[in-house]
Amino acid sequence: MGALIWYEWARLLALTSGAYVAWAAMWGFFYRKYFWDFVGGSLGPHGIEPPSGAAVFVKLIVDLPVFQIVNLVNGLLTLALEWPLPHIKRYKLYGSHLLRIVLYFWSALVAAFVYQTVMGTIFYLVAVLAYARSWR
Repeated sequence: MGALIWYEWARLLALTSGAYVAWAAMWGFFYRKYFWDFVGGSLGPHGIEPPSGAAVFVKLIVDLPVFQIVNLVNGLLTLALEWPLPHIKRYKLYGSHLLRIVLYFWSALVAAFVYQTVMGTIFYLVAVLAYARSWR
């Protein structure tokens, strides 16, 4: 496959993941759950209780929706970068593969912590691989 096909496929994947993560982040405001609570967690009266080492993540996801806000911003930024307004296309930064690879890898890392946005992590990582393949 040519570089243009990889680029267009990566663009469509990024649009999909941006929309998915933005929508899932909004769901995450109402149904807050730390995804990795089963690692080292124990079974309690209300289900799995996260280990004490995950208290920071529980605080940033369940008590304060910091990760949900960051995921919403990342999803909207992805949509703005991949489906831009006409005046944004004239900037050199718009055409940067490296910017997209770094931004989407960051977005995948942040999306991996919230239960609702884990599937968006996979989409972002595939988009990163496709952008890396199209970069020549």
